[in-house]
Amino acid sequence: MNTFILIVLGQIVSLFGNAALRFALPLYLLRQTGSAALYGGITALAMLPALAGMLTGGALADRCRKARLMALLDLVTAGISAAAAAGLPHLPLLPLVLTVLGSLYAIQGLYQPVVRACLPLLLNGTQLLRGNAVIQLVDTVDELLGPLLGAVLLEHLGIRGLLVLCGCCFALSAGMELCLRIPQDVPYDTKLSVRSLWADLRESAQFLTGQAAVLRLAAAMAAVNLLEVPALTVGVPVLVVQTLQKSDASLGLVQAVLSAGGILGGVLAGTVFVRHPIRSGTPLLLALSGVCAALGLALRVSVLQFGSILVLGAVFMAVAALFNVWFFAQLQVLVPQAQLGKTTACCTVLACLTQPIGQAAYGIAFQHWAAHPADVLLAAGVLSALVLWLLQTRRTV
Repeated sequence: MNTFILIVLGQIVSLFGNAALRFALPLYLLRQTGSAALYGGITALAMLPALAGMLTGGALADRCRKARLMALLDLVTAGISAAAAAGLPHLPLLPLVLTVLGSLYAIQGLYQPVVRACLPLLLNGTQLLRGNAVIQLVDTVDELLGPLLGAVLLEHLGIRGLLVLCGCCFALSAGMELCLRIPQDVPYDTKLSVRSLWADLRESAQFLTGQAAVLRLAAAMAAVNLLEVPALTVGVPVLVVQTLQKSDASLGLVQAVLSAGGILGGVLAGTVFVRHPIRSGTPLLLALSGVCAALGLALRVSVLQFGSILVLGAVFMAVAALFNVWFFAQLQVLVPQAQLGKTTACCTVLACLTQPIGQAAYGIAFQHWAAHPADVLLAAGVLSALVLWLLQTRRTV
């Protein structure tokens, strides 16, 4: 149990630093350049390494000593943060931010599967269930508080000071992880290669080609990540910072409220789906389109602008969380247990591939129609509803 507590403490410190920097670096770039298109593009490109991390994290956890791997990931992140702080005044801003963000996203994708793989070696029975709940809670709270505290610290310390502070967080987490004593932390297979990874992916692809229902489900998630989610993830920072001319702390508050909406949706999912089971995700997708369009309308009224971003943004994230729960529950019904892990990873990556495209497109849209951001959100709601109707006619969702 002491080892588990040490893992949790290390995760709190490490994920806080990661979440704070992933929020602060694009914001700093937006402040320096004033370009919404660049903000959306840099966020989109930085997500690509996260997709690779999702695919390789589980394989690394099975083939490496977990405590050493977690410590190595944190030490590498600390080194990247220190190097970025030292090079910031001298190196070109755009390549530097893209490199650091890509590293942060990739390491986050690698880190979480390793933590999850440690739990069965430390806990059993009901303890294992509680341990998973604690790890999930830590991840959610860090994603909630990281942007909020990151924005406040960015105002007071500047970007270099924040990089140094987060680098110290990563180094502290690595020190704790080097002290871990995980029983039976011996890899069963040290032959990690591109060939072994490719074999796993090929097996999953062969399974998916014969599962039309699973592919249609992935298409529905891809549509959400292309048309709806990026409208908020790119639009909210642009609206708060450029349209409303609010402070970084205000943006941190908005991001925290949106994260709280996601937490609420996750908490409500169990109750909602038990009492009101649904076979189709269409009502949830329609709700997302409606909220997006409603936000576009509310932004036309000046006294409602900031409040509508807070309230409707939180509602959007809550509904999105409900859809995520429904999506993975459907996968668990459709996919055999022996194929579930790899297939879930592949479906998630396939669905997430559209999100960078959406982020880049919305960045360009908010840049081009900078004087009318409400129209972009209204169009996003209408367009996503139209695509949903087309998918529904093909019985995709």
